[in-house]
Amino acid sequence: MAENAVWSPSREYLEHSNLAELMRRTGSPTYDALLEFAVANPERFWRASLEHLGIEFERPWTKFVDVSAGKEWAKFFDGGHFNFARACLRPPKGPAGARQPAVIWENEAGRQQSLSYEELAERTLRATAGLRRLGVRRGDRVGLLMPNVPEAVIAFLAVGCLGAIIVPLYSGFGYDAAATRLQDAGASCLIAADGFIRRGKRVDLAGTAGALLNGVETLQHLAVVSVLGDATLTCAHTPWAEIEAENAESGPPADTAAADPCMVIYTSGTTGKPKGTVHVHGGFPLRVSQDAAYLFDFHAADRLFWMSDMGWMVGPFSIIASLMLKGTLVLYDGAPDRPSFGRLRDIAGRHKVTHFGASPTAIRALASNEADALAPDADSLRILITAGEIIDGGAFHWYHQRFGAGRLPVINYTGGTEVSGAILSNCVMRPIRPSAFNSVAPGMSAGVIDSDGHRVAGMPGELAIFEPFVGMTAGFWNAPDRYIESYWSRVPGIWVHGDLAMEEEDGQITLLGRSDDVLKIAGKRIGPSEIEAIVVDGQSIDEALAFGVPDQTQGEAIVLMIVPKEGTEAAGLEERTSDLLKTRLGKAFAPKAVVAVQRLPKTRNGKTVRRLARSAWLGEQPGNVDGIEDPGVFVEVSRLAAARKSRLEDQR
Repeated sequence: MAENAVWSPSREYLEHSNLAELMRRTGSPTYDALLEFAVANPERFWRASLEHLGIEFERPWTKFVDVSAGKEWAKFFDGGHFNFARACLRPPKGPAGARQPAVIWENEAGRQQSLSYEELAERTLRATAGLRRLGVRRGDRVGLLMPNVPEAVIAFLAVGCLGAIIVPLYSGFGYDAAATRLQDAGASCLIAADGFIRRGKRVDLAGTAGALLNGVETLQHLAVVSVLGDATLTCAHTPWAEIEAENAESGPPADTAAADPCMVIYTSGTTGKPKGTVHVHGGFPLRVSQDAAYLFDFHAADRLFWMSDMGWMVGPFSIIASLMLKGTLVLYDGAPDRPSFGRLRDIAGRHKVTHFGASPTAIRALASNEADALAPDADSLRILITAGEIIDGGAFHWYHQRFGAGRLPVINYTGGTEVSGAILSNCVMRPIRPSAFNSVAPGMSAGVIDSDGHRVAGMPGELAIFEPFVGMTAGFWNAPDRYIESYWSRVPGIWVHGDLAMEEEDGQITLLGRSDDVLKIAGKRIGPSEIEAIVVDGQSIDEALAFGVPDQTQGEAIVLMIVPKEGTEAAGLEERTSDLLKTRLGKAFAPKAVVAVQRLPKTRNGKTVRRLARSAWLGEQPGNVDGIEDPGVFVEVSRLAAARKSRLEDQR
């Protein structure tokens, strides 16, 4: 086992994993050789991959990649025709394939439903016909404002079948956030649920949907899925039951080109105005399916449970990857701690989940409630996944040793909405080290560079991509200049992703945080995640958020916000935390202040938002809070920050 590794591949993975089969198909004697082959021969690599995974184009491509407009605007599978929804609905092979579960769902109250591939295709094609009758046409943008219910999957696929363009929206959005995205996309139709239940309480979406129909000038149609069952809508709308009442034979999938847009998915907006990343049928769907197969080792008939809202990337990822690879998607519509923190593991065990995904924030919450979180049996689990933010060593160890009983590989996975899948990931062909990534994603020409664009190792640098890749966004919706500025302006000809990373001597790579979050204290650089990992111990502190603020002496100083564990007195904890950092990192990294707060500003999918914490400390306005789970957190944090600053002044 490699130094510091907590897991190494067994003979089963080395010989029978999807990666092992792809190596045989490409004639690659080692995994390193496969990575080199994929970069040097991308078309051959993709042909071998698609053939292995059984993903078929309706019409073959004539040119693998066209870069005539520049690397920034590369088009893949030119001349090919492919509709991702058609590929998702195709039943698994074999006489029982059509009856295999495609979607298994349950809600907070325990209600359950299972849809076979045959049933999912029938309902989706009915919905396709119903949306066509409603007036939705190819190329139209269609907003989806839905919780994790089967109809969300059906609607997602039906829009794809139409050749229309999906605009996923977070189900917790208020009017302004949803309207901004729908207006920017020029959406003509909105498919919304009437609401959902969370922690036993009703959450209304009907009012928001009605306001959007009246307030977004481009919206012409509203289709409403009855989830609550008794919600009242006073605006003109079409019940989803009527949409699905059409004849399935009149809803065949459209003949779409691989380069036709299928989705505009907006980033969370935590670093400015939300960006509408444009994805095509022959891009995002193929990329996430490949990642699931080769990085998660997801096989046909496997079951994926990765809890996330449908409005974020993991929602579309889970739908497409599970169904494209002929597995089963397990959906849960409810709170992760209802009735206890054992709910997620209980779902995984009862539904025979093989692949379980969770954000580092969710993992820390489970770890803090270990007795409940580990109580149910989940012997079917084979792969653990974590993504969305940097995972600290403590959370990683708990996930591997306790949740995974020390036997399951933890696939640390990072990339983003703009790249469809991973830039870096763990895979099952190499040893896995806590909090690191053991591979660049196959097919990605990526690495760590300095400010001049030169590859570096053993020192922090920017995570960069050197060549165009399948799944790269086809630009930002109606904002081509912003796309170029965001990724291609730092170093000509190189995609600079905005993450600070470091490649170690053994080839493992660690993320240090967003490059614009990196702190420089008296000329010394440090990533905020390194600070946070030291103080979050699960005993007295559950969460932490570090950020830099202007300082007359050092140029920049550290401020740390901490969330004390329930029952822990905040008195004295701030000082002890400061002393701990001085001991562990040196006096140069002593924080300017440590602030105990009840909760941190986060997006719905659990990402902490440094920008808001920093603004709260500096007494600035919050700016864009569209992607924030509860904007009221900013007011709470601002009050506590002001009180802490006042105490600092008194001490002087």
